[in-house]
Amino acid sequence: MRALKATILLLTIVSSAFAQKETYQPNWQSLAKHNEVPEWIRDAKFGIYTHWGVYSVPAYDNEQYYYYMHQDTGHDKHGVHRRHEALYGPLSKFGYHDFIPQFKGENFNADQWADLFKKSGARFAGTVAEHHDGFSMWDSKFTPFNAKNMGPHRDIIGELEKAVRKRSMKFFTSLHHEINYTYVKVKPDWAANNPKYAKLYGCLMPHERWLKMWQDKCNEVVDKYHPDIMYFDAYMDQVPEQYQQNYLAHYFNDARKRNQEVIVTYKNHDMPSEVGMLDHENSNPDSIIAKPWLCDYAIGTGYHYSWGYVEGMKIRTAKDIIHKLIEVVSNNGQMLLNLSPKSDGTFPQDQKDVVANVGVWLWSYGEAIYNTRPFVISHQSLPDGINVYYTRKGNIVYAIFPEWPAAVKPGDNRSSEDLLIQLTGLTKETLKGTVKKVELLGLKAITNCNFNQDNNGLSFILPQKTRMPSDLASVVRIEMENHNL
Repeated sequence: MRALKATILLLTIVSSAFAQKETYQPNWQSLAKHNEVPEWIRDAKFGIYTHWGVYSVPAYDNEQYYYYMHQDTGHDKHGVHRRHEALYGPLSKFGYHDFIPQFKGENFNADQWADLFKKSGARFAGTVAEHHDGFSMWDSKFTPFNAKNMGPHRDIIGELEKAVRKRSMKFFTSLHHEINYTYVKVKPDWAANNPKYAKLYGCLMPHERWLKMWQDKCNEVVDKYHPDIMYFDAYMDQVPEQYQQNYLAHYFNDARKRNQEVIVTYKNHDMPSEVGMLDHENSNPDSIIAKPWLCDYAIGTGYHYSWGYVEGMKIRTAKDIIHKLIEVVSNNGQMLLNLSPKSDGTFPQDQKDVVANVGVWLWSYGEAIYNTRPFVISHQSLPDGINVYYTRKGNIVYAIFPEWPAAVKPGDNRSSEDLLIQLTGLTKETLKGTVKKVELLGLKAITNCNFNQDNNGLSFILPQKTRMPSDLASVVRIEMENHNL
């Protein structure tokens, strides 16, 4: 019995020492020990989030209305300030805070949002917790300017977190408030120049108090909702490193206690690469990056593309989104698609239709996306200029064709001749083995293709009258003989 007690005591001491050793300290050296890119995000590949906030009420130009409405001098490039005063009155009478009562979100339904995300094929999902405007979308005790206390009178982040996890997706949220202190300089004669609005217009606060509020908000989101991914926008240089480090240590230690693998994203050089995952906004590299990365991609497009909803906004097609996803994944990235809900909490029908079509494609061909890793090369160009993208999984290589050669019309039967396709990128050297089978994946059937493998690459034949299964992108599955790529 004494031996047993001694063993238990020893194990307790060892466990305690191990836990103390693994506790993250607020410095970059300690934080770098965090596994910044867990395997689950590399398997998930595709996520969805939204920009939804007070800026969806004026619904003009883009989600940075908070900034542009205050540009009353030579910086009113978008004409937002002039339009604002014409519609709502001068800034001495009507400030950004006056939009809050109009931000009702009366039709917001977290379950419907989560259903839409799931239907799209997303494996992680969420929404912006706070944008540059300083309005928190959760029930916060650190600011009265939050969605529970004002506007919708709902804990948007809390409701969505539950709905997302209920559908077996990882929960994502983002914070963009690091620029709030310097974003708008309130003038003495503006309605905003009132101490009661200080926690909305950050410039009205003493800097140290604002910095503490920044950190308190970050910690509060972690403590209340335990997100799997915390995304930070650019401009982290607005926050001293010690505040960033304090927050990250809090986040990582909370996750460690919960046995949760979490991710923090950053842009540009805002954080050391050993701490988080680099995000490329609306862009992606044209070759493989060794370290996994994220691409956040707005459904909105046009000259002043907006992340938040604006009246008359133009959006990308399902084909645009799928092609971007293919490019991103082939280059060792993961994609985060942004949607733009209206102020009442509903999504425009065109956005719902687009993501539904993305989901149908992923349901049919997602094996070439989910759980894959980059191949030796990301893509190659065929003689007619069409790109083919590659991914791999186990002993399978996927060749993904965003477009087919001109001789093939998606959805129609081909002409009577066979079509020879040569993939010079798939040499014996890059494949490191012998090809066993080549198949064109279809919605209802798989087409076996005759093939030839030699030193010049892999060539295969699409049989005559083969019906092309998708007008969005098609997938050829190449199975290797007993070889794990």
